Amino acid sequence: MLQVKLEAIRKVVCEDIPKPEAKESEAVVQVAAVGICGSDMHVYVGKNPVLQPPRVQGHEFGGIIKSINGDAGNLKVGMKVAVNPVINCKKCYYCTNGMEFMCEDGQVVIGGQIPGGMAEEIAVPLRNLVPLDEAFPLLHTAMIEPTAVAMHTADDLRNATVLIIGLGPIGLLCQQVCQLNGNSVIGVDISAHSLACSKQMGATFTVNSGESDFKDQIRQFLGDKKIDVVIDSVCNETTLKLAVDIVRKCGKIKMVGIPHKNFEVDVLGILLNEIELASSYLYSDEEFLRAARYISANKIDVEPMISKVFPLVQAQEAYEYKLNEPSLKVVLTNEN
Repeated sequence: MLQVKLEAIRKVVCEDIPKPEAKESEAVVQVAAVGICGSDMHVYVGKNPVLQPPRVQGHEFGGIIKSINGDAGNLKVGMKVAVNPVINCKKCYYCTNGMEFMCEDGQVVIGGQIPGGMAEEIAVPLRNLVPLDEAFPLLHTAMIEPTAVAMHTADDLRNATVLIIGLGPIGLLCQQVCQLNGNSVIGVDISAHSLACSKQMGATFTVNSGESDFKDQIRQFLGDKKIDVVIDSVCNETTLKLAVDIVRKCGKIKMVGIPHKNFEVDVLGILLNEIELASSYLYSDEEFLRAARYISANKIDVEPMISKVFPLVQAQEAYEYKLNEPSLKVVLTNEN
């Protein structure tokens, strides 16, 4: 069968490997769609601080169960499923206290530390499968994982004025989660394409941070109001400095972007203004389930974020398209 491997920086190869077999408590999933994440792109260009080539990527994916080995509960062969890529122990302090995304006993991510969904088929633990309705579009399975990230980041915010820095898929999904919960959203980006998408999705106000007076534009729009929360979905020295500068005193900054490297932070500004600095990295199993339900119920609209679809055999072209063209989510598919 076909498997896509990131062999080296900006070099993708298509390999012919044996089909997987399900071990005890596993299922083989015929992959239908797999998204290329921003973090995948960081690995592709050699700027991920943790992961480097060679590796098989793909942590945003789903498909159809092809075979099952073990007690599968309500899961059946032929069922549509999404794959939660975070494998954890279910036994440690964090797993037993609702923080399984912080598992301390050998946690791995499919498509991160172990081979991912950029293949025709993959064997995965049964407990990582989320059943989907028959009507669920298989293409949209690639959007469930990033939606879970957005749920973990923004679903606790209520009736606030939220500024989102970086309107890629995560930023735009955070925007939708915020809007569902009665928050007003200001979107900030340098991409006209992303800003247009944010506006189309109902952002209260959008502004191009490439314009010299963009902070004044925000303050003029706010009038007497203040920014309660900043979600930084880029997370570099410039964006976090902007967050500290623009959030109100006693406000909150949530970091969800993954930086290329560590950098200096305005600790004094955070301290003197009593700003709460929080981070968001993965998600709970329940948040992953809720993300699937929200997409299925059309509470979260993922269709406008799927910029282009490539067949798996054109993975190299897909990466380069994502790197060089204005786009949001690029998806690889095994569907005809």
